[in-house]
Amino acid sequence: MRGRFAIGVLALIQFLVFDACRKTEQGAVLRGTDWEDVRSVPNGYGGTVDFVVIPESKQRDKGYYTQVSDTICGQRTTCMVDFWTDRKHIPKSAWISVEDLAVETASYERSPSYNEPSLHLACWLYPTKAIGEADKCEYEPDAKKPPD
Repeated sequence: MRGRFAIGVLALIQFLVFDACRKTEQGAVLRGTDWEDVRSVPNGYGGTVDFVVIPESKQRDKGYYTQVSDTICGQRTTCMVDFWTDRKHIPKSAWISVEDLAVETASYERSPSYNEPSLHLACWLYPTKAIGEADKCEYEPDAKKPPD
């Protein structure tokens, strides 16, 4: 009898923990004064990727992206964060359509295999192609191109 009770309690705990994790992945995870972590989804590599909406006025501010990413990632050694200025382009899963990639503003990634975190702004945010490429900008399919 005690064994069945223990199994029942264990099953209930697993259900509650799993359900809480699902809610975290589907709902808003964190909010700042002017940004929101809209959702966190499995990334296919055993972790998650966080999709964040930011104000358009901050889309070229690398320090801002780093600050938001550090807040979202916290102490995690592996972390991925993608940014947009328009909530309607934030995907529902780790599969990102070409239309949504075209307007993604930046991506941040932290990994134990990197010397330091990697932040790449979309190339279309730079005034020229040379400046963007010197800063290791990120070209996405169908995105605007910076002028030569």
